Amino acid sequence: GLAVLLLLFIGTSAKLVSLSNHLPRYDTKGNIVDCHSGIVLKHGDTYHLYGERYGNSTGWGEKDWPRLSTYTSKDMVTWKDEGDLLIDAPAGTYFTPTAAYNNRTGNFVVWFNAYPNGCCAGSFGVGVSKDGIHFKIVSLAVEPKYSQVDSNGLLVDDDGSAYIIYSSIAADHKVSIQKLTDDYLGVTNENYGLFPDRYVEAPMLFKRDGWYYAGYGSCCCFCRGGSGFVVYRSRSIKGPWTQLGPDKNCHLNTTTQCGAYGEVISPVKPIISAQGIGLSAIPTKNGMAYIWMGERWLSAPFNNPLCPDECRPETGICAESPKYIKGHGFMYWIPLSFTHDGNINTFSPFVDSFTLDLLD
Repeated sequence: GLAVLLLLFIGTSAKLVSLSNHLPRYDTKGNIVDCHSGIVLKHGDTYHLYGERYGNSTGWGEKDWPRLSTYTSKDMVTWKDEGDLLIDAPAGTYFTPTAAYNNRTGNFVVWFNAYPNGCCAGSFGVGVSKDGIHFKIVSLAVEPKYSQVDSNGLLVDDDGSAYIIYSSIAADHKVSIQKLTDDYLGVTNENYGLFPDRYVEAPMLFKRDGWYYAGYGSCCCFCRGGSGFVVYRSRSIKGPWTQLGPDKNCHLNTTTQCGAYGEVISPVKPIISAQGIGLSAIPTKNGMAYIWMGERWLSAPFNNPLCPDECRPETGICAESPKYIKGHGFMYWIPLSFTHDGNINTFSPFVDSFTLDLLD
């Protein structure tokens, strides 16, 4: 589940919103919001929350879960479940939706991982929408330069050009950036190579004060311990990129990624036991807030405390209670904090709640 939001009104033009990282969020029907590993996109006066819907599935080794869901809100407090994000989606599993609005075409566009036979052999899926709620599938087989995509993020630049950052399993789980076509529905041949770190995923891309930022963490695979957040910066989307010091979500002062799964198990745990997956830019009275959105896997009630990750059979130490519902798991949202010269501060210990002064 995502954070509960409380709304206070300051005069007539401000909305001071408090977000809790330890209470579930409920939709207008009283159900826990089931929308994970995605982003929030504001367009006009509406906030669109796009993510993965798990229900009581594990999302691993299955051919029909997760699906993708859409929720909308006028105030980031009252969320309405709009149902499936994709119209008439065929059987398959769909992960990590990220979306943008194209001012040239007047369309919302969503990119996601499409695996027809379950995770994780597949390509990019792309959908298009006029209302930003239900998306018509354009393709389930978009191939960037580096194949077998894992996860992704979108950036629309100041001139309207769009770029996708993604990790590639075939390229040793490294991250790359590729320019999209003008309609945002496909990739061009303009690719900027691979970042140096291997065995990483969940990349994020954003621009702030003339700087491009790219970040990602170690592979996690629904791991309880979470992953780090290594960040690079450049004056050009094409690079060169410079790493901004140590991992931002790691107790250990290291320039390599901090993690808690598979080939990357750090001597110490990440500061926040969550896997950062989405980056949401939210306009506020104090400027743009860049929200790091992490998944606290295996945090739903009735989870098996012995299970380290959900990329393994539901037997033995990972046998789950029938009361366990993965879709009720928690996220961890936190605004990135910047130094005076544009570096990103190391994460603080777990923050129970924080506020945003939203624009009307």
